Amino acid sequence: MDSNRAKLFTAVTTAGLAVSLVLAGCGLQVGADPAAASNMTVNDPDGPTPKLAFAPPSTAAPVALTTIAVPASVVPASTAKHEAPALKTFTFPDGHISFAYPSTWAVRTVLPPAGVPGVEAIVSDGAGNDLLSLGNGFTAGCAGGPVSRRVFDQAAVPGMAAPDGTEPLFGFVMESYPNGEGDSYFMGLSDPRSLEEGEGVASWCNLVSTENGGLSTRVLFNNPGFPNKGAANAWMATDQYAQLKALLVSLTYA
Repeated sequence: MDSNRAKLFTAVTTAGLAVSLVLAGCGLQVGADPAAASNMTVNDPDGPTPKLAFAPPSTAAPVALTTIAVPASVVPASTAKHEAPALKTFTFPDGHISFAYPSTWAVRTVLPPAGVPGVEAIVSDGAGNDLLSLGNGFTAGCAGGPVSRRVFDQAAVPGMAAPDGTEPLFGFVMESYPNGEGDSYFMGLSDPRSLEEGEGVASWCNLVSTENGGLSTRVLFNNPGFPNKGAANAWMATDQYAQLKALLVSLTYA
């Protein structure tokens, strides 16, 4: 999982946008306009269970958003059971989409370049490490080639529904590409078709249609996100995974 400033708007296409669509994972690279951005904090393996490690918060000036190809390291996690954290609620400026998140975490918003609709919310933990990007208000679509997919986890998101009545799902998946580029990990909300498991399925699309345009959700993994499938399975037993999943499942459209 990537730490600071590794923000990805998901695969979106907006009429007239001068941006490039990245097919792998339907990712869209977008440069943030520092003058326009507003940063505000708002309301199967043996051995120890790992969790993802993050670099310390950066004090550098804002830079263009980009994909960071840095392997995630795995460190031992506490086996102690913790009580459910106190929660806050974040609502996007247009008032439609909201989610609950741990009170020790923070959410800041970033505006896209001039002329691009929508707003990005970036969720960080108590140490300032960026964990999750959510983009709201896009005119959206996805494209990608066939992949081999393993689904680690999925769950219903009762507060969300597409205009056609399709209910998006939470998912955590690994995809392998025919060209041998290695495995990629994705976690967020998606159309149920992105939770189809097996060979030759359409690649992950982390954007779902909403009445106000579209919602993208992307947990900020490094590349590769995990050294192997066992490490990915083990991460699912950590508090960090449980809290990110709970946040995504809490998403609600009003």
